[in-house]
This record gives sequence, C-alpha cells and structure tokens, in this order.
Amino acid sequence: MRLKSHPLRKLNLKPLAVALTLLLSNLPLTSAATDFSTDPNFTCTDLKVIFARGSGSEIHATNYQYYERAFRDTFQNSGLSLSFYELGANAANGGYGGYSYPSPGIGVYTWARFKTSLGALVSGGEYYSYGDSIEEGSNEAAFFLMHYKNKCPASKIIIGGYSQGANTVSRTLQKINPSWVDYALTFGDPKLYLPEGKPEQLGTTTRACREGKSAYSHYRTFVPDCHTYEGVLGGYNPYDTGSDAYDGKLKAYCQMHDVICSSYIDPFDLAYGHATYKEQGTYQRAAEDVYNAIFASDTYEHPAQNVAILFDATGSMDTLLAHYQDKALKVASAYLKKGGKVALYTYNDLSTAAVFPTPVELCNFDTCSLENIPSLIQNIEVAGGIDDPESLLSASYRMMTALSWTTGANKSVVVLTDAGFHNPDLDDVTLDDVVNLSESIDPVNFYILTEPEIAPEYAELARRTNGAVYTTDLPDALGDIETEINARVGDFADNASPLLLASASIDNLSYAISGTATEISYTSDATLSILTINDEIMGYTELKDFTITDLDFSKDNLVCLSPVSSAGLRGTKSCVSVVQSASTDTSSFVIPKAPNTSRP
Repeated sequence: MRLKSHPLRKLNLKPLAVALTLLLSNLPLTSAATDFSTDPNFTCTDLKVIFARGSGSEIHATNYQYYERAFRDTFQNSGLSLSFYELGANAANGGYGGYSYPSPGIGVYTWARFKTSLGALVSGGEYYSYGDSIEEGSNEAAFFLMHYKNKCPASKIIIGGYSQGANTVSRTLQKINPSWVDYALTFGDPKLYLPEGKPEQLGTTTRACREGKSAYSHYRTFVPDCHTYEGVLGGYNPYDTGSDAYDGKLKAYCQMHDVICSSYIDPFDLAYGHATYKEQGTYQRAAEDVYNAIFASDTYEHPAQNVAILFDATGSMDTLLAHYQDKALKVASAYLKKGGKVALYTYNDLSTAAVFPTPVELCNFDTCSLENIPSLIQNIEVAGGIDDPESLLSASYRMMTALSWTTGANKSVVVLTDAGFHNPDLDDVTLDDVVNLSESIDPVNFYILTEPEIAPEYAELARRTNGAVYTTDLPDALGDIETEINARVGDFADNASPLLLASASIDNLSYAISGTATEISYTSDATLSILTINDEIMGYTELKDFTITDLDFSKDNLVCLSPVSSAGLRGTKSCVSVVQSASTDTSSFVIPKAPNTSRP
C-alpha cells in the first residue's frame, strides 16, 4: 500500500458515499454430489500448495511465481510430488462453490482503488469491497480445502497468502476444520496479531523485546520487529482462532519495515518494506520451514551472514578512532563467532589516491578470522583527507565488485565514518550506481554509523538499500548495528537489546473550533507524525498545528496522531474526539466507522 505524503496545510474532506455490504454467513460446503474427477486442480499429489495473491495482482504474477518456485526448488529432491493452485484462477469456470477470490487493487491511483483502500481502513478490513474480497476468497479457499481433502486425504495441504491474500488465509482459518490444512503461511498480513508486542507505556519495551523468543507466539516465524503488535487493519484476536489445533501449522512472516503488518516504517515510501518478500527470499525461507516441519529436521540453518565493514581512514577520524574501532570489532567478532563471513576495508579520498589508495583490503570473506580481525582493526591508521566529503561511493562500488558474496546469505555493508561523500564521486560513480549494484547482488543492505550532523546525508543510501543510519550520540541499545542486522533474519538472542523508541511522543493534543474549521495543535519531540481521521490514514505531517474543514459534527470525529521516531519506529498514537453542537451549520460529510477488530 503506497500512501503519498500530504502537506496537510489544510485538509478539505470530500463527500464519499459508500454502502455497507451484507456479511456472508453460511458456506454451502456439503455438496457431496460435486464431481472433481476431471478437474486438473483436484489431481492428488503428495503436496497441494495454494496461494492467495495481494491487492490488485493478476493471476500467476511475480509473487505467485516466486512462491511456486520456492516450493519446487526446496522439494525437488524430496521424492514428494507437488501441485499448485492460486485462489481465483478458476474464475472463468465460475470459481469453486460459486466463489472466486477477486483481490481488488488498493491505493490512490484510481477512484476504485481509493474506495477499496478507504473502506478497508475505516472498517478494519471487514466491510466494503476489501471485506467482500476477503469473504469471497476465504469462502473459495474453504470450499476448495474441504473438497480436496475429501478427495485426496493423504495429501498435505499448504496454503499461503501475501498482503490481502494473507488476510484471506487468516480469515479462512476461522471458517474451516483445522484438519483440512497442514500448513498455513501468511506474509505481510494486515490483520496480524502478536500479543507479545502490545505497547505497555511510552519509553518501555514490549515483552517480545525484553524476553525474546521465550515470549513469542507459537506462529511467530519471521517477525524481526519486536514491537509488532497488530497489522494496519487491526489484528484477528486471537490470530490462531484460540485453538491449539493450529500449533505447528500456522506460520506468520512480517518484514522489518513492513508498515502493513509491523511497526517500523520508511517515511519516504510506505510500500518499500511490504514489497520485498519475494526479493528478500522470504518465500524460500517459508518453503524450507515447511520442508523441515514435514521431515522433522533439526539441521536447518537460517541464511548465513556476509558483513563487509568499510572504515573511513581519513585524518579527521583521528579523535574518534578508538570509538569506531571498538564498534567495528564488536560487529566483526559477533558474526565470525556465529559462522558468518566478514570483510574489512578502509577508504580515503580519490583526490589523494596516489598516497592513500581507496579502498584498501585488510581481509576478505575468505581471509578474515577471529584470530586476525582484532589486530587488523586495532592497527588501522588514519591520514590524509583534504576535504570533507570522501570517496565512499567509489570505495563501496569497488569493494562490492571485488568480494565473493555467498549465494543465499544475508548481505550487509557497515560504513563507519565522520564525513559525507561525493555524488558523483571523483571517478564518476554515483549513488544510483551503488544502489543498482547492491540490488543486482541480492541486495546488499547498507548500515551507516556516523556523527549526528552528518546522518541526514546518508538517509537516501540507507533507505534505497533497505538499511539504516545510526549516530554516535545514541546509547549502545540504539546504535547497535548488530541487532539491526540480526533482526533481518529473525536472530534476536534472548534478552537482546532492542531498537527502542528514541524520540516519538505526542503531548498536549487539543483542538479549537471556529465555524466549520477545526484547529488541531499538539507538541511532540518527533519530526514526523502520521495523521488519521476516523481511522482513515491522511498522510504525514511535520506541522504542530493545522486546520481541518468540513467535519460532520453530528457525531464524534476521532483525530489521531502517531509519532515517528528518528529510527523509523511508529509510536503510540494519541487521539482527541472532536465534537460540536449538532445544530452547527456544517457540510454533510460522513465517514462510516467500524472498530479494527475481528468479526465475532
């Protein structure tokens, strides 16, 4: 879901007429006379793998292709036969049981998409065209699962879904007999619910952050953000239907920066983290999780780590050298101890390349070891540097090209510097060149540790490579690069220091009404806040006061602001109920409101 930034100087709400739809209640799942003998989707195989696509996706589009390929690759030598079905693929024949998953598009690009998005947001995904799609898809899935299991009782059934498709899967589980499915996989579910991530109070950590894996829900499979509580549409509570029948069967996956299911966000592009499941290998990981569950294997290891450390060795680093050396040693040692591969390079500036070459390899993925890395880091000497920007882009490009990256490994570059960079660099390497090379390799995520005043210069590099920027003034719990890299493969150790909510609170939220204009004001130590009105996400604002017009004062209007920390963490929202006398002359704008909770 991509939500554009809104200047929010003045919000003039437009009338929108949306009719409620009736809930589908009973499924005609007892059609014993249905004959599937000639239906190729009902061919009995050892594994039947089902997929529900995301919003607006075509049948057999890229997410489905990656999902199918992951299972084919993982089970190719297993001796098991596989067959696949995507919900909605039988629409031309009337679907199954008269149902066919439509998966309408969301967003703001067309009126139809906007209506679907708005209906989903204000109703918690329960009603309007989005809710209709979830009901249609879950009914199709329930019909298919029951009849396939009846025809092929020996088959194992795996059903997975992405985004709206994940919501369809989690809704399906509420309708079916658990014996009809062997494994259910959700990716980026907007209705994900993890009670261990429930906020307790601002400035404190959640149980998931404090206690690690010992506090996790049984279905939490890859959710590296320990603050994740519920999806953007509110969570199904309980997510596993409250039955232990799904223990070991239900597996939830939610990427680190996926605002649809998680709490960390990218303020520049809300779709960024949500759109990376296929590229980041999450479907492959899920297929391997299923494989090991079927074969009860204890030998499976999550993807290895490749961490390349790029150390600024210019003269200005002299007074900061010990601090950066300590951080570099901590990161390098941590991953070498875990069996990961580490490379260590220094860089300078191309303008002084004749004296101080850039980059300089101290050791690569094959030669760095626990034995030699401490001395190599401690012996780094700084010199040169005749200007402030350095040749980070050229050094990064050359280093990434020179290294032998491990296929399937989680790949990271850690930059330690006190200065910015040339763009383009002195040999014409640009930021785009570095990002494109990063993506072509896997991608390679960039994590930058630098001084507070320099940090904004690295925001784009970190964002475009799905990394992060840290500053030297933060305490270790906030500046711990190792924790962030670990989070990307779900490797939080017990009692690991989480990335805390550094600066993101809303105070003194108030309003004043003058005619049809409502003046909202508040104080906050957050740079950005997310504004919602009656559960509709309006966008971001940097303003601490703004005007809203044309609210319908015949009812309460709930105005909420959610702070966003400098680390990109969505904070606890604060709300104010804006009311006025019903006799006030206002325009007739009504947004239907429904709670973000599951159906009874």
